Amino acid sequence: MKVRELKHGDVTVLELSGRMAEGRDTDALSERINKLADNGSRKIIFDLSKVHWIDSSGLGLLIRAYTRMQKVGGDLKLARVTRSVSSLLQMTKLTTVFAVHDTLEGAIEAFGT
Repeated sequence: MKVRELKHGDVTVLELSGRMAEGRDTDALSERINKLADNGSRKIIFDLSKVHWIDSSGLGLLIRAYTRMQKVGGDLKLARVTRSVSSLLQMTKLTTVFAVHDTLEGAIEAFGT
C-alpha cells in the first residue's frame, strides 16, 4: 500500500492506494496516524479511491485510526470509497461508525473548514 499525504488547510488527507492488508504497510500507516495525532492533527481523511481490497488487518487499522483520533478530540472520515470496500464496510456495519463521503471535497466540508 502506498500513502500520499496532502494538506487542505488544517485537514490532512491520506491518499491510499493498493491493498490494505496485514504487513509492513499497515503498520507504517498506523504509526503515521499516531505521529499525526501526537503533532496536533485533528482532522484526517482517508481517500480510498485507489484501494480495492481490504483484509481484516486493514479493517483493524481503520478502527484503530478512528479510535486514536477520537481519543485526541479529532475525527477520521473516509472519502471516495470504492464499491468493493464499500460493500465490506456495509457487511461489517462499519458504515455506522465512519462518516463516508462520495467526494473528497464533501469530506473536507464536513469538517466545517
